[in-house]
Parts: sequence; structure tokens; C-alpha cells
Amino acid sequence: MGQLQRLENYLFMGARVKPLLLSEDTGGNFSVFEFTEVQGLEPPVHIHENEDEMWRIIEGEATFRLENKEIHAGPGDAVFVPQGKPHTFKLKTKTMTAILSLTSTDFENIVSELAVQVQSKDEMPSSPPTKEQLEKLLELGKKYGLTIRPPEHTV
Repeated sequence: MGQLQRLENYLFMGARVKPLLLSEDTGGNFSVFEFTEVQGLEPPVHIHENEDEMWRIIEGEATFRLENKEIHAGPGDAVFVPQGKPHTFKLKTKTMTAILSLTSTDFENIVSELAVQVQSKDEMPSSPPTKEQLEKLLELGKKYGLTIRPPEHTV
């Protein structure tokens, strides 16, 4: 993809993403995105090796799995995921919109290289990532400290 633009919408894996603050805005210290996740397209169990993340739920509901703990979250709730901890989530509603803040810009780099700008204001992801997208995600994960666990692994 290339360089992300603030306040533009992109499709990234199974989500619609809008960068709110990018590394260029924060001196390289953190990134903030609006994520709209789609039920059935949630991420696999993964680990951010270099960054903490904090989800602030705006609309919808999800159950986050962080290590061996389940955290039910809905509008107004915040979920903190420390770096190095395996996690994922499953939506309880058809979509969930949340603000995702990350304490490093490694994930921003992954989004930048994989995201595709939406073609219309209402475009949402409708199918799982392709094999090629997943392979590229694994490759970028090695470069930027994102570990994707195989499907048979749980948190």
C-alpha cells in the first residue's frame, strides 16, 4: 500500500481502519486508529512483541481473550493488552467500532504496508484475508514484532 493518510479509511485484513494519529504526528512514539471490526473476520491469536495496546469500545460488543482471561467489553469500556501477551477477541455483535492506541509504531508499519484505501464511504471487509495477504502479514510480523499463532493455538 504505502503511506497512510490521517482520517482516510482503509481495509486492513478483516477490518475497516481510519488512522487518527500516526507516528509522524507523535514523534514516532505511538499510533491511534479507529477500527471497525466485522463479526467472523476477527484476528487470530497474536502477540505484539514491542507495543502495548489499548482498545476503547465505541459501538458493539466483544469478548477479548488475554492469556487465560476473558474480558467482556461494550461501549465505553477499555481493554488494555500489555506487550508480549497472546490475545484475540470475538465479536458479540455484527460489528464493533473502537479506538485502538498503540505505544509503538510497529503495527502502524504493518497496516501501512497491507491496507488498501476504501473505494466508497460505506465499504467494509466482506471476506477473510487471502492466502497472499496472510503470508505478507507473517513476513511483516517477523520484521515488526507481531507473532501470529497457528489456528490450533488458543490464548
